[in-house]
Amino acid sequence: MWWIYRTEVRRSPLRWALPAFVAVDLLVLFGRSRHWIGVWPEASAAAQIPAFYLGPALAGAAAWSAASRWRSGVAEQLAAAAKSSWQIELAPLLATLTYGVLAYALGVLTAAGVTVPEGGPEFWWPGYILLGLALITMCAGMGHLLGRTTKSLFAAPVICALGCLVFLGAFGFAPGTGASGIGLAVLSGYPHTVVSALPLTARLLLGIGLVALAAGIGSHLRSASGRPGWPGLPPAGLSGVGLVAIAVVLFVTAGPVRAQREVPADPLCTQGEPRICVWPEHQKYAPELEAMSARIAALPPGLIKSPAVFYEDGVRGGPLDRGHGFSIFEGQTWDAATSMAIHINEASSPPYCDPVDEAANDRRLKAQFELVSWLTVRIAGGGQPAGIHGGPPGVDQNAIRVLVTRPEAEQVAWAAARYKVVRETRCVSE
Repeated sequence: MWWIYRTEVRRSPLRWALPAFVAVDLLVLFGRSRHWIGVWPEASAAAQIPAFYLGPALAGAAAWSAASRWRSGVAEQLAAAAKSSWQIELAPLLATLTYGVLAYALGVLTAAGVTVPEGGPEFWWPGYILLGLALITMCAGMGHLLGRTTKSLFAAPVICALGCLVFLGAFGFAPGTGASGIGLAVLSGYPHTVVSALPLTARLLLGIGLVALAAGIGSHLRSASGRPGWPGLPPAGLSGVGLVAIAVVLFVTAGPVRAQREVPADPLCTQGEPRICVWPEHQKYAPELEAMSARIAALPPGLIKSPAVFYEDGVRGGPLDRGHGFSIFEGQTWDAATSMAIHINEASSPPYCDPVDEAANDRRLKAQFELVSWLTVRIAGGGQPAGIHGGPPGVDQNAIRVLVTRPEAEQVAWAAARYKVVRETRCVSE
């Protein structure tokens, strides 16, 4: 088996495609964004994303390799070989996987290398990396199975590659950040989530099962003459069927591929007041968070009241969808500043009540939206980032950016006028 595998690796056409695979991996890794550098869970998720492209490429390559024996006219010799049919089937499939996994591993090592300087003690998150490996293995196994049913030079590889890519794009990603699917890939790696062990095991087992199935029944998908032939399912094929069946059951019953992490024993908090506490993996943002804390402390006293502590999502545990925390999205602290501004505005305003009429409600909402926008810019410093557009409805963001450059007394008068509107809104209960 070993010498067959070595021969397949040496003569595989993918040895010429390896540089292209590596280039695609690195382009995807650094081309989307680079906010993940310095944050281990984000770096691990970013290193996994190239599997979304490598998987379909390997599906096409495996299909091409599996059909090659029919085109080369060696089917009769292989059928009469002394080696077991599953070994002969497995060797070219493993050779294909070798080149794909090698390109993937080089991308993983690159992501780790650039993250080490800022990444801190949480050295690595292997869950996302293994998820990408499972995806690559599944695609290769499926490609080999389809390729063994045809002698087509182009149809099977193209169908496998495009079909795999379309399926993953439509259904492959784990739910979250606007994506929905069955959890074969992720788009982000926030510190408050982690890859669950059992769902990950199901996906890895499914990839291994498909490879075992391809090796076990590959030679039986077509007889030497090129016609379908099933003289009997061999033990290796039965093993593959069993693994796939177990994996599918686990896949369906294991639950979501990601779960909320446990509360960190020692969250990272700013030294100044108010305190801002985040996951330890976000230590690279510590200087910026300290500056945000200082800007909150500098807001007009008496007019503005601030909570004593702000927590990143998940740091205190509990559900993440109640709006009590903040998140650092795509490397931007602007969303964190917006969440803090909303909490500060709530603390500085009277309790909510139902207004007497719609007009009063509109005036109050407009005043509060303007206050939140002003507070966000003050907290974030430097204005709204270029990559973020829009804001609360009815708020002139250009006017807010000009306002924060005006003298403090002018800003205090502007904010006081809007809090006056909020306080003087008549309630139904009055």
